[in-house]
Amino acid sequence: MQTASSSHRLPQVATTLPGPQSRALFARHDAQLTGANGDHEVYPLVEAGKQDHLIVDVDGNTFADHLSAWGASPFGATPPAVKSAMEAAWDRHGMQISGWLPNQAALALVDKLVAIAPGRLRRVEYSVSGTLAVEGAVKFMREATRRPLVITFGGQYHGESTYMTAGASSDLSNVSSGRTQYAAGVVMVPYPNRFRSPFRRGPGPFDECEVLDYLDYLLVQQVHPGQVAGVLVEPVLGEGGIHAPSQRFWTRLGALCRRWGWLLCLDEVQTCMGRCGAMFAMQRWQDIDPDLLLLGKAFAAGGQPIAAILGTDAVMAATELHLGSTYGFAPAACAGALAGIGLIEAGGVLENVRALERIFLEVLSPLKGEVEQLGDVRAVGAMAAVEFVRSTSCITPAPAFQFAVHQECLRRGVLGISQRGKWHLRLQPALNMPQALFRFSCEMLADAIRAVAKAPPAEHPTVQDAVAMAAR
Repeated sequence: MQTASSSHRLPQVATTLPGPQSRALFARHDAQLTGANGDHEVYPLVEAGKQDHLIVDVDGNTFADHLSAWGASPFGATPPAVKSAMEAAWDRHGMQISGWLPNQAALALVDKLVAIAPGRLRRVEYSVSGTLAVEGAVKFMREATRRPLVITFGGQYHGESTYMTAGASSDLSNVSSGRTQYAAGVVMVPYPNRFRSPFRRGPGPFDECEVLDYLDYLLVQQVHPGQVAGVLVEPVLGEGGIHAPSQRFWTRLGALCRRWGWLLCLDEVQTCMGRCGAMFAMQRWQDIDPDLLLLGKAFAAGGQPIAAILGTDAVMAATELHLGSTYGFAPAACAGALAGIGLIEAGGVLENVRALERIFLEVLSPLKGEVEQLGDVRAVGAMAAVEFVRSTSCITPAPAFQFAVHQECLRRGVLGISQRGKWHLRLQPALNMPQALFRFSCEMLADAIRAVAKAPPAEHPTVQDAVAMAAR
C-alpha cells in the first residue's frame, strides 16, 4: 500500500466501478428508491464507511473524499472532540427544543458565535439547515425594511424550499426546471464572473462589475430601489463553479446598499467555518459590512444538523418573528458545533486550508496552456474547480469532457463533485486533509484531464449552442 506520509494512506481502486457488491445493492434497492436516487453513474459505488479522509466502498475500494458531505463534514471522519462533546450533551440534556426552552448547550454556542462574529453582527437566531436559514433571512429583511423585494445573483444555491427556489438557479436550468417557483419579490442578476460574461462573447478576463452596471439599469427600467429590502449573495459562488468577486465589486455593492437602504445578507452556508481560509469567507476582503450572515454545513463540524442566522441589533433586536424549528440548536448539535469552532481556534486548520489552495493552483494551473479544453482553474481556500470548454478561443462549455474527467478521477481514487450537464468539476476536501493526499488528488486530476484530452468525447447540443447560433 502506498502512503502519502507515514500515517496517511493513498486511495486504491481494485475493481471496475461499480464493483460487484455495489451493483448487487443497487439492483436490490433501486426499486425502493425514487428515480433520482437510482442514478448511479455519477457516483458508482456504495459507501461502507469513512476512514480519516478516505471513503471505503463495499467492494474495498478507497477514494480520497473531496465531497466532504457537501462541506458538512469539514474534518474528515467525525473527529473525537466533536463526537465526545455531542455524547456528553446527549447524556446531560437529551433532545430539547432550544427555541422554546433555553438550555446551557445552546446559550454556550450563542456566546461563542457573538464573540467571533464579524462587524456589527451581535444577534443569533436558531435554525437547523441552510435552507431554513435563507428563508428566515428573507423574512428578517422584509420585516426590518417593510419592503417586498430581494436581489439575488444567478448561479447561487439557496436550498430546496418552495419560496427560495425562485431565487436559486445553480448554473444549469435543469437543476431548477419543474420546481422553480416563479414568485413575485425576487430580482435576479448575474453573479460576477471574470472568465465568462453574460454580456460579451469569447474568453475573459472581463470586468465583473458589469453585473452591477446591469443592476443599475434594472433600477431605472424595472425595479424601484426603494422597494428592495436587501441583497442575498454568496461571498464565493459554490454550485456555479467557485467564483470569488474582487474587492472592487464588494466596495461598489456596499455603496449601493448604503445609498438605497438595502440590507446586505451573506449566504455563508457553504463558505463559513474555515472553508475559504478564514473563519468566514467575507474576511478575505476589506470593509464588507453585512446586516445578516447565514451559517450551515461546516458549522455542524460533521456532527448533527444545525444552522444559524447572525444579524445586527437593528435587524433582529425588536423582531416579532419566531423562526426556530423543532431541531434548531438541539443541545447535542450545539455541543458539536462549539467543539468544531474550537478545533479551528486551536490553530493549524486555516493555515492548512490556505496551503491546499496553493497546491491546487500550483498543480492544475500549468495545464491551462497544455490542454485546449481546460478553460480556467480556480480555488478559494478548500473550494476548487476546473472549468472545461470546447476550445479556449470560444469557451463554449464542455460538459461531456467534464463528466469524462470525473469518471477517470474515480478510477484513480479521487471522488470530487460532479454532475452531468455541468462543465466544471470541483474538489472540496476536508479542511484538515493532509497536504500530501491533496497533492496526490490534484495530480490524479491532472492525469485524468490529460487522458480525456487524448480522445475528447463528443459534446451534445446545449442551450449555449442555440444562443451562439442565434448570434451569428
